[in-house]
Order: sequence, then C-alpha cells, then structure tokens
Amino acid sequence: MRMLSILLAATMLTLAACGGGSSTPTPTPAPAAPAASAQEVIAATLDVVMHDIYFGANNDNIANPPVWTVKAGQEVTLNLDNQGGLQHNWAVIKQGVEMPVPFMPDQNADLILWAAGVLDAGKKLSEPFPAPAEPGEYLVICTVAGHYPAMQGKLIVQ
Repeated sequence: MRMLSILLAATMLTLAACGGGSSTPTPTPAPAAPAASAQEVIAATLDVVMHDIYFGANNDNIANPPVWTVKAGQEVTLNLDNQGGLQHNWAVIKQGVEMPVPFMPDQNADLILWAAGVLDAGKKLSEPFPAPAEPGEYLVICTVAGHYPAMQGKLIVQ
C-alpha cells in the first residue's frame, strides 16, 4: 500500500511538472501597437514661394497649379516667401463655390475659408495655418485684385 501511494504521488508530480499533459502551446499575446512617433505628431510645414504673378517655380499656374498636401485638421506652419515685386497672399477658398473672374477682395471675401495676411514684395512670413477639417481639394489663390486666376494652386486635404 505504501508503495502504491509513493507511485501515485510520483505520477502526479510528473504530470504537474509537464504542464498537465497538454500538448497545445499557450498563445503569445500580440505586441502592443507602437506609440505615435514624434514625426507623426509634429505639424506639417508648407513652403510657398510667390512670384509676379504666380506661386512656385512654374509661371503657368492656370494649367499647372502647384499642389500642397496636408492632413485634415492638422496644424500647419505656412512659410511664405514673396520673391516678386508686388504684394501677395495665400488664401484657401471654400469648397463648392463659383469663383468669379476677376476675384474682387472686397466683394468676394465670403468665399475665403482662410487667408494669410498680405505680404509686401521681398518679405517672408511664417504663421500657423489650421488645415480644413473636411478632406478634399481646395482652390488656393492670391486675393490681391487682378492676381487670380493667374495666381492659383491646389490644397489637397487627406
């Protein structure tokens, strides 16, 4: 009888040491998603060069407008560089509006979603810009009288 008790105790210890005889491995939990990197939370920067009377490196903004891309609702740093001899600005137009030609700043101000201040010739300006919350394509113009439609671009909001 004593021998049977010892044998039973040894068997139980062996089974306990082997994990109860289960041959299915315990699943390993999936690693947690990494935290957002510093680059993902830093706001975007848009560099805009202004000439007389076009944005960017191409003097044919009507056929080949410059395109800037931002994330919806993102805080953006807008760096304006007026390399022309005239005053300019950078204005985002509301989606779905009919743009008059010519654009008259005093008469058409209600079409503007957001605008930087007017920048004198040869000056630079850096200011925060809240990207539109609604994704889509937005027309960007210079609102100085007579500059649109020659001076325009596209803002793509993703």
